[in-house]
Amino acid sequence: EGQLKDDLKKKEAIAAKLQKAIEDMIAEEIRKAREVTKNKNTFELTPEASALSSSFSKNRGKLPWPVERGTITGHFGVQQHPVLKGITIVNNGIDISTEQEAKVRALFDGEVTGVVVLPGAQKAVIIQHGEYFTVYGNLKDVLVKKGDKITLKQELGIVNHEEDRSQTESHIEIWKMKKDGSGTTKLDPEDWILKNK
Repeated sequence: EGQLKDDLKKKEAIAAKLQKAIEDMIAEEIRKAREVTKNKNTFELTPEASALSSSFSKNRGKLPWPVERGTITGHFGVQQHPVLKGITIVNNGIDISTEQEAKVRALFDGEVTGVVVLPGAQKAVIIQHGEYFTVYGNLKDVLVKKGDKITLKQELGIVNHEEDRSQTESHIEIWKMKKDGSGTTKLDPEDWILKNK
């Protein structure tokens, strides 16, 4: 139990650093959008970004899985730790267990707005789809760079494999900019990807 708690603390520390980096990058995109309208309290999408955003929204429940094979092992939101009693965990996305050397693929067309590289930790890719952002975390290698135009199912990186846990787990998040420019809302990716049959 002590080992599990130590592991959980380490994972939470890494997750907090990653979340901060993601939040900073998305906040920068919101700031840029506000600059275009010269309004600090709201933003307006370009016609192209607006069309992309609308298309993304219309595909709710139809987006492809980010890996070719996998099982959802971590769900969105606050939940009880599967082993440690009285401990809750917060997941801003979902986790999908997959095979070693699995490649993560884009859920939708968009543009890479950032690549997060944490020293001694994981890497993540952030893609913007108009007012939506998809985040692909727990990568050991990244195959794209900031500014790249991305197409549906394009390979973005290779999922990290944790030797000590014999686990290869992809992490996916979906964020949406608030219309009033006040920040973002985190969405449950399970509502957006195709359901398992």
